[in-house]
Amino acid sequence: MSTNTIEHSAQDVSPQIEQIKRRIQVHGDDESLQKAARLIADNLEGHGITFEGRDLPVSLMPTVVLAEDAANLARSGACVRDVLNRALDLFVEEHRQGKLDGPMHRFFTPYYKFWDLIAAEQRRLDHIQLMRYDAVSGTQGRWSFMETNTGCPGGVIHCARIRDAWMSTPFGEAVCAGEDLAEFAVDRPEGFVKFLAAKAAEIDSDSPNIAILNSHGVHTNELESLRRCHAELREQGVLPAGELLLGDIRDISVEGDRGYLRGKPVALIYNKLPARLIDPDNPELRGWIDASMCGRTEFLNSWGATFLTEAKRALALVSDPEWNAFLELTDEEIAIIQESVPYTRLVEDAVAASEGHASLLTGAKNSLVLKADLLTRGSGVYIGDGTSRNDWAKAVADTRAKHGVLQVKCDLPTRTALGVIDPSGAAASEYFGVDAFFFGSQFAGLVSRSHTNQVFNVGNGGKESPVLIVKPAEF
Repeated sequence: MSTNTIEHSAQDVSPQIEQIKRRIQVHGDDESLQKAARLIADNLEGHGITFEGRDLPVSLMPTVVLAEDAANLARSGACVRDVLNRALDLFVEEHRQGKLDGPMHRFFTPYYKFWDLIAAEQRRLDHIQLMRYDAVSGTQGRWSFMETNTGCPGGVIHCARIRDAWMSTPFGEAVCAGEDLAEFAVDRPEGFVKFLAAKAAEIDSDSPNIAILNSHGVHTNELESLRRCHAELREQGVLPAGELLLGDIRDISVEGDRGYLRGKPVALIYNKLPARLIDPDNPELRGWIDASMCGRTEFLNSWGATFLTEAKRALALVSDPEWNAFLELTDEEIAIIQESVPYTRLVEDAVAASEGHASLLTGAKNSLVLKADLLTRGSGVYIGDGTSRNDWAKAVADTRAKHGVLQVKCDLPTRTALGVIDPSGAAASEYFGVDAFFFGSQFAGLVSRSHTNQVFNVGNGGKESPVLIVKPAEF
């Protein structure tokens, strides 16, 4: 098992990381790994956990992060979140003043049919209440945020179940023996549910009911697990009031100043659906849309978070120096963004700056990635070093048509996968990254995904990986 190592440039110097590597090598024999995989599968099945009807894929290799590095990520993530919230405030202010040709509106022109919804919404909460950064680590503990996810990011409960299941196996217990591990809200199955309940009570303490809504049965992953967890917490007396209801966006009605689902008043609506499916002119959605304008019902994430900062172009907005003054960024914010956000530009801006497509088709493409603006699960992503020149030209045109962005490719860390053999018979190598959650303004912890593909997403064949945030050793 000497090939099973954690290869991580930022953390290899830590004696704690080295110790965990050694434990994986010692205890990661084939029999132990097979037993761990069976126990994890049984554990998840016992909780009724699947990924949209199929087994949830789990990597047995943990993603190990030093607490100091996690703290650096949390500071950077909080900064970018604040800037994005301010940008959404500026957009709403611009719209309400009738400046429909203002800078923010021009930048977000592809989403013009949602402008009125975004500006009409009534909120007391910040725009972004649930957020997940897709991130990778580089040298010297620095992190790069490849994407913001402010629509309906997944991983809010199943990743905690996976971590618990992995840690309870003999293999997991041996790897973690004696380690002091930090825990955050996303590491606990009840963490996100408690956050939802607190926000619902903040909006309407008399009827703090929560509705989790999807559309036509799309993106149902985690919903039943969240409902069941809420019911268990109610039974235990942890949550004193309120129900968690599952429904469809077409089932919402409005009476007075609040929304209702199947006759029950709702304080908080968590929309779990892809933004591209929303048609604001659909009369079936009138009640749901009107609920966003009520005083006693509020969406978890605003319309602006669902469409604007969810789009890939959000990082183009914050990383382009031309926007610094308009967004009123401080010197500290600029420094954090320069360090943590890779160069990202709208494709049309990049093409114009390079005087046509030619320079995008040279060897420089090998350091670039193209991303469609509002797709998920790895759709519409083109990696330059894995795309021929002819296909890259088509990818540029396709991404431009989908209002997408060009981004400098981050260096993706790799490691040897546990218990996975490639076609040659050797241990497979996999890419991996972390997903950094924020619940409201609070850093909520890390989850992780891995894949043999550079576009690592569970929806396209990747795996969830348990995360261990290791506190410094005391001497």
